[in-house]
Amino acid sequence: MTTLVLLPGLDGTGELFAGFVHALKGVNARVVSYPPDRPMTYVEHEAFARDKLPAGEDYFLLAESFSGPVGISIAATAPPRLRGLILCCTFASNPLPFFTPMAKLFGKFPAMRVPPALAAPWLYAGRATPELRSAHASAMAQVSAVTLRARVAAVLAVDCKSLLPRIEVPVMYLRAKADRLIPVAAGRAITELRPGMKLVEIDAPHFLLQTEPEACAKAVEEFMQSEMAPDPALNVEQSLRVSKLTQEDLWDIDREILAQSARSFRKVARVVGQAIGKLSARIPDVPDIYYAQRVRHLVEIGKLESQGDLHYMRASEVRLPG
Repeated sequence: MTTLVLLPGLDGTGELFAGFVHALKGVNARVVSYPPDRPMTYVEHEAFARDKLPAGEDYFLLAESFSGPVGISIAATAPPRLRGLILCCTFASNPLPFFTPMAKLFGKFPAMRVPPALAAPWLYAGRATPELRSAHASAMAQVSAVTLRARVAAVLAVDCKSLLPRIEVPVMYLRAKADRLIPVAAGRAITELRPGMKLVEIDAPHFLLQTEPEACAKAVEEFMQSEMAPDPALNVEQSLRVSKLTQEDLWDIDREILAQSARSFRKVARVVGQAIGKLSARIPDVPDIYYAQRVRHLVEIGKLESQGDLHYMRASEVRLPG
């Protein structure tokens, strides 16, 4: 069973995921709830979330709004059973740079709460139901003002953009087209620093999972299903290209795969991608699927050691023996 781990927004309770979790079909969801009365930094939130990750099973991370930097930091360390990262209406650095100079001063301000009536236009943009307003008010009431202040201060000071290129697992970004809180530039910065990311845009306000739970659940389910599928077989065109490789080409491919491996385990997708990058000029148009097949060959003859199912290059790992 593959689990979807949900990291919450600013309230930290996870209670606002209820409608989205209900909309998921056949997905095992685990909601992380941050301590409501403990002011913590992003480093502390990350450590807390890591302790809640599934042990001994594959999982996907969904990080909403405030938790974006937490999800990014976890994914950048390449946890062995992480299959993918889903970022929702979030950021990798302070999404409101105008307020950056206030980051160090914010912790000295008196703790206070933003009245729901003032927050509503930024969060709901006219899409809130009485039930959602009540659930939001209930969630926020559980969190101390000091804890909320610490989370806002963390947002104003965060910058984990440098971690994005290190993420090896597939990433999807859910963007709300009518988001008045997180600017488009915040999401664009993430997609530019992590090429190949899947972008899904939905017509909704910042509370995307809460106002469009069915559409979000469908997008997440499709993403998870596509990334849990095994590597496909070579198609006719790819098979024809591979049939033209010489023995010297095969030796070069194998040597480069070994060169990109290490004594510690690395994701097969990472090894394959780096090997392709080194050889694409001399041996062009060879699909990554075939490189993955060569990895399996090197494991079979004892040149590499592996863990995980090698038919899933993004979920398996290899290392040099010894």
